[in-house]
Amino acid sequence: MTRPQPADDRALWLARADAAWSALARRTFVGCGGRRWVREPSHVRAVALWPFSQVLHAGVSAAAPETAVLLRALESYRRGSAYAERPRGRRRYYDDNAWVGLALLERGHVAEAARLLAFLRQGSVPQADGSIGVLWAEGGESLHACSTGSTGLVALRLAAATEVERTARVGLARGCTSFLEGLLDADGLVADNRQADGSVDPAVYTYNQALLIGLLVGLGREGEAVAVARHVVAAFDPVRLWAHPPAFNAILVRELLRLDAARPDAGLRAWCTEYLSRVWSEARDPVTGLFTGGGIGHYDAGVVLDHAALTGAMAALASAGAPDPGHTPP
Repeated sequence: MTRPQPADDRALWLARADAAWSALARRTFVGCGGRRWVREPSHVRAVALWPFSQVLHAGVSAAAPETAVLLRALESYRRGSAYAERPRGRRRYYDDNAWVGLALLERGHVAEAARLLAFLRQGSVPQADGSIGVLWAEGGESLHACSTGSTGLVALRLAAATEVERTARVGLARGCTSFLEGLLDADGLVADNRQADGSVDPAVYTYNQALLIGLLVGLGREGEAVAVARHVVAAFDPVRLWAHPPAFNAILVRELLRLDAARPDAGLRAWCTEYLSRVWSEARDPVTGLFTGGGIGHYDAGVVLDHAALTGAMAALASAGAPDPGHTPP
């Protein structure tokens, strides 16, 4: 059961997402005619695929008119059946391609997402306990929560979009979910990765929690998803959350809103709204319109990734309350 969002709240967040998108496009889109690319302000080189994936996701979520141009720009990263870290690059990361796949699914590009899932399967490594971990990069050895969870979500949301290979895709999603559950620490939070020697990197990031929440929701395990969400909210108090990379928090917001659509009694939308309201009021630079102020955390020295991800989260909040077509538990 979903809860409709008040029209004035929807209009407010639509306007904010639109303004945030306009600031991003104005400051980071360059090129002319049909050839465009995204770069950091005052830079020339195109951004890496990871931040580009979040720009694409924000464009899709905000229904931006530039989305078609971004899809053409995506082809500059193309290497074989998937996408490289940089235009004309060679190294391909599994999580980068999964983020692109999720954005394409939001746009309804099922065939393209299925092509990427075939690539993601190449990095999927079955474990002795029946779980499935996914390599971070081609040629790597470590199995990361971000690549595993995002691969699982692509598989699960493809299974919701089409009956083609549905059983196999749900099976992959279940295996990825089990791997993430195997990374849960004593505080009920997903650790970052498992190295080739079996050791676990205990670092905790909000987007890894988001991926487990999204998988549990998609598999119809909303109660367990709420429990994970409670652990995240308890662990990330306002100070820690504000200092954490906004791109990670934005992905968490997106998945919490999906959970809220299934379990509005959990009160998670209010938590998401509080965080994004603070972003708007404290982090938004009055001159550039970019979310760089107020001492907000950052992923790296750039602004594209964090700002784009937050824009997508605001667009998701604007549409929160509508039934989620991707939520069809097997």
